[in-house]
Amino acid sequence: MKRFYLGFTIFFFFLGSLLAEPVRVKIYSRVKEKPEANTGVLIFETKKLYQTDQDGIFVGDIPQSGTYTIRILRATGTQEIKASLQAGENTNTIYTDKKEVPKGAINVTAEKDKTVVSRYKVRYDEIKRMPGSFGEALRGLETLPGITPNIGFGGGANGIIIRGADAEWNTYLYDDLPINYPFHYDGLTSVVHNDMIKSIDVYTGAYPANYANATGGIIEIETVDKVDRDNGTFQISLWNTTAMVQKQIANGKGYLIVGGKLGYLDRSIGALNLVPDGIRLPRYTDSQIKFVYDISNTQQISVYNITAEDSFAAAFSQYRLTDPTDDNAVFAGGNFSVGQRFRTSAVRHTWNPTDKFTNRLTLINYDPSANVNVSLGTIRGRAKELVPYTGIRQDAVFNAFKFLDIDFGTEIRELSFRNFGEQILQADPNNLSPNPFKTTNPDFITQPINLNTKSKYANAYTTLHIKMGNLTITPGARYDYLEISQEGKVGPRGTISYLFPEVGKGLTLFGGSGEYYRYSNGTGSSSFYNEDTGNPDLRFEKAVKTSAGIEQKINDTYLVKLEGFKNEFSNLVERDNYISRPFGLNPDRRLWLTHPIQFNQAKNFSNRGDGWSHGFEVLLKKSNRPGTRDWFGWISYTWSQSFRNNNIFKVYDFDTRVRTADEARLLYSIYNNSKEEYASFDRTHIANIVYGWKFAEDKQIGLRWAYLTSSPVTPVIGDDGGTFKNPANNQTYFSPRFSNSPFSAEYGRTKRLTDIHRLDIRFDKFYNFEWGYINWYLEIINVYLRKNVNGEEFENIKPYSINNPSPEETFGTLDTPSGLVIPFFNVGMEVKF
Repeated sequence: MKRFYLGFTIFFFFLGSLLAEPVRVKIYSRVKEKPEANTGVLIFETKKLYQTDQDGIFVGDIPQSGTYTIRILRATGTQEIKASLQAGENTNTIYTDKKEVPKGAINVTAEKDKTVVSRYKVRYDEIKRMPGSFGEALRGLETLPGITPNIGFGGGANGIIIRGADAEWNTYLYDDLPINYPFHYDGLTSVVHNDMIKSIDVYTGAYPANYANATGGIIEIETVDKVDRDNGTFQISLWNTTAMVQKQIANGKGYLIVGGKLGYLDRSIGALNLVPDGIRLPRYTDSQIKFVYDISNTQQISVYNITAEDSFAAAFSQYRLTDPTDDNAVFAGGNFSVGQRFRTSAVRHTWNPTDKFTNRLTLINYDPSANVNVSLGTIRGRAKELVPYTGIRQDAVFNAFKFLDIDFGTEIRELSFRNFGEQILQADPNNLSPNPFKTTNPDFITQPINLNTKSKYANAYTTLHIKMGNLTITPGARYDYLEISQEGKVGPRGTISYLFPEVGKGLTLFGGSGEYYRYSNGTGSSSFYNEDTGNPDLRFEKAVKTSAGIEQKINDTYLVKLEGFKNEFSNLVERDNYISRPFGLNPDRRLWLTHPIQFNQAKNFSNRGDGWSHGFEVLLKKSNRPGTRDWFGWISYTWSQSFRNNNIFKVYDFDTRVRTADEARLLYSIYNNSKEEYASFDRTHIANIVYGWKFAEDKQIGLRWAYLTSSPVTPVIGDDGGTFKNPANNQTYFSPRFSNSPFSAEYGRTKRLTDIHRLDIRFDKFYNFEWGYINWYLEIINVYLRKNVNGEEFENIKPYSINNPSPEETFGTLDTPSGLVIPFFNVGMEVKF
């Protein structure tokens, strides 16, 4: 009997499959006046999931013609539509909105044409579930050409390197609003809620004139701009929990989106006895609020509030003070805590009086800060730094002619650089191995500070978008002015591209170049411009970027892009012990009664640094074929070299000449004998392979393989003989010694360790319900347990030897207390309702 029922069930299952009829459906938006491309669609009655192609079309099957419930799955939420479907070859068109937007109405969902030059656009759905990204969309950017990932773990992994530019030279934008840092202290988690991201544009080269204050790259995060119905998401993993709610208001005239994240790495991984005693792993929170309301058909108001906060602490006073074999014994008696945060609040008014003109006015209050408290040997200090600004910005777009669009805008900021507490300075910035326990002529100096520097910053820009047939030219210019240094700079820039539509699906030749300027405005820069501790005459840092390439669309799913580039950096801010002014007030106010005037007062910072980078990039990308369970992925490769030179005078071992103080001061300030060397983050070869396949309606697998050349390190050639000890436990402290002869093979960053590569896998399981879905996932990092290294570690409790320094392993494996080595992993659950 059981076999009969089983056979009966199988018979009707196959009968239903045989009776299914094909159906062709097009999803179209009247408001956008274009199809809903690359959008997930669920036919509820059949429980089958499809995806539209570039024309908004998918082909599926239904039991018979009739009325069905169509669920359109967007990053912004799920829209449900009852529609009559006719089986067969005819196309059934489903409209996602009721009527066209009246003339003059604001269409915030329309996407402006953007340059193909040095720009990579990624959709949220392409990178959300990428292996090795820990579910963080921003981490997926590391697989793009021209991007050097920071593979570390912790605060040092708080940025990406773009075409040889330092991480702090990038500008990160959230709907064109600044965010201070992209990742939390854990180096894994971004400060932006995933489900608020619509797409991300990464400008690696000649970027448009409307972007400010970046000599690296531009990372522009575009958030969701429409809420079709009330919805939300909730996700929990080993180290954080995230939540987000989207709600329509005023009968669809506006919407409110609230998202946030809470990290508890110290309570999850930290509780597994895998972290040394005394170290408290990072804690963090972030939140994003976006409120949008259509005042009328021509006016819209938007309100934003974006926050993030991080902290990390370590206290080693409880360490066994008599155990010289403990690597952390050198830190006995020390403690260390750091924190960082930022808040970006903005009110934006958008006015669209005609279909030819749009104006946007934004009032911004940007408030980043950082704090540090450290005590170890001669390093003792506690300080808090705030570098906020308040600004007003205007951006406009004028469609002057069919072939010409004009962008123009202005901005003014009131800058504040505030720092109070105790400032810790390294006596000799050229010393690669300062000793915290050196008591005679200490390597570290602590000074009380109370800095409050004000300045205005203003800019203006314009860009012409000229399109004549298949030729597109975008000349532009930008003017930047910084009040404190009384300097203004004009940065011309432009791109050009030509499309050959008859070659494949389109062959584009392109190129671009420009001059770009930035002032130091992040945490850590408050002392740069202050007249007591820095140099008010610091000029803008400058970058000249040039690139050219080719993009070939082979068919609807395959694309190949090749691009070469060269960047030149100049006027880089460097710590400079030799630059000075004739006299000035003593920065140590405790000495004003006895020594109020300081002669040959140090200015500490100069614009002597320079550098350059060059390379080429290759991208081969395959998109998934909509309407099918097709695979997608890409292969990216970057070859590049990056160089730096601080142009600060160095006293080498062979220079034994005796000079007077005045002679030395004059010589060191005008003569440069430093050597150009590889940048610390330089990696010659970077390759990534990304693969994703939804092989069943409720299952998906993803693979990611990454390869990186090791970054260069300066070889250790000896130690100082253990001259000083930690007074807390009498532990001898060995300070490493480096070559000080530019003619030796060991001078500078000349050594590279083994290359880095790893394979990451992610499995996703979906459960679809009427109210949404549940997604369980397992992410395995470094599947084949490779012990990758990221630099060398010198153990200061041991003298220099063949085994000290030793390669420093990066994260990717977990060593259990029993000695078992397992891959790093992440398990989590996402709920969307």
